[in-house]
Amino acid sequence: MRLLEPLRHKEFRAAWLGQTINIFGDAVFGVAIALFLLPRPDAARAISLVLAMVALGGVVSVLVGGVLADRRRRTIMIIISDLIRLTALAAILLAGPAAPLPTLLTAALVMGLGLGLYRPAYGALLPSLLPPALIAPGNALRAMSNRIAAVAGAAAAGAAVAATSAQTTLIIDLATFLISISTLLVIRDATPHLDPRQTSGWQDFREGLHHVRTRPWMSSIMVQGTVQLALVNGPLYVLLPLVLGSGSERIYGLVVAAEAAGSLTGAAFAGTRRPRRPGYAAMFCLLAQLPQLAGLALGASGHLMVPLSFVAGVGLGGFAVLWLSALQASTPKDKLGRVMSVDSLANTAFTPIGLALAGWLFTIAGPTALATIAAVVLVLSVVVVLPIPGVADLGGPVTPRPRDNATIDTPVAS
Repeated sequence: MRLLEPLRHKEFRAAWLGQTINIFGDAVFGVAIALFLLPRPDAARAISLVLAMVALGGVVSVLVGGVLADRRRRTIMIIISDLIRLTALAAILLAGPAAPLPTLLTAALVMGLGLGLYRPAYGALLPSLLPPALIAPGNALRAMSNRIAAVAGAAAAGAAVAATSAQTTLIIDLATFLISISTLLVIRDATPHLDPRQTSGWQDFREGLHHVRTRPWMSSIMVQGTVQLALVNGPLYVLLPLVLGSGSERIYGLVVAAEAAGSLTGAAFAGTRRPRRPGYAAMFCLLAQLPQLAGLALGASGHLMVPLSFVAGVGLGGFAVLWLSALQASTPKDKLGRVMSVDSLANTAFTPIGLALAGWLFTIAGPTALATIAAVVLVLSVVVVLPIPGVADLGGPVTPRPRDNATIDTPVAS
């Protein structure tokens, strides 16, 4: 089976296994940290601000992470990221859920800084461990295993919190970082080749940004992601645990797991088919979050939110595969880490504001208003980008720009 061929390569197999477990830990954290903070009297504010600080840390460090991912061994960058996040999570556990909010926010910021280093390094590592013919199957395998890990992590977190405590569940997340590090130590990936003309990290970043801005389809979808993650996903992260409420640990875990299971389904479907207009298909996939938002706005029961979240996950998983494939096909390998970091920055630039705003709006306006606003923003953000050249096919001609200190990219077929 071609999908499994990348696993014949020992170093890819080690990286894939370790980072699948890492993603499992991320899913555990996403459920457990909200339930960890839920007993606080200021739970809405605490959950939104802690998540916002994690996102802010990622925004601050992701560009540096992208530059380093194209200059240093990517396994080393992931190990450094794991150690930073492990330390931050240990600090949260030691402080406890009743700790002063500034203490929790500082640890959350540090965790986000580690996450920003992780994203571009992991995005660029797996393709470097495979021959060109197996990169596409490797990406599909990665996408599917990430969804499986997210399903298992979310479900396990909900069950573990119900059976033990949120603190014990977060200790499980600590262990996943150690497992990830142990698998990376056996990989001898090469240091990326450096262009002798490149003299600074700033120049490296400018080249990555130049690659994105000269492709209107790429930059416009990144901006759409900025809006969606800040003003749609941000409210969802805050709404779900608060609407379901205390005592709903298992249901909350099932809701998150259902979305991850849907993502697996969507990723598998998108990985085996090539739509005639992949860009339109990708943007349509994003609208699958509308039923989930409608359920929250109308006060749907926790059990009904499970299938609605599955539908949302199908769309998000399909979009992720189509989008990642387009980025990799349109980006030279020596710029991939930086382009991935620009994409991550664009997607998360205003997420901290969105999360903080969601907590405030929930307090003063309630869940119905917050979910309705998010649904309107989702539809408008998708409709606006559809007419932009290149969006329909997730590729297009390079926009000529005056030559400056950045190197003008040669168009790459998508």
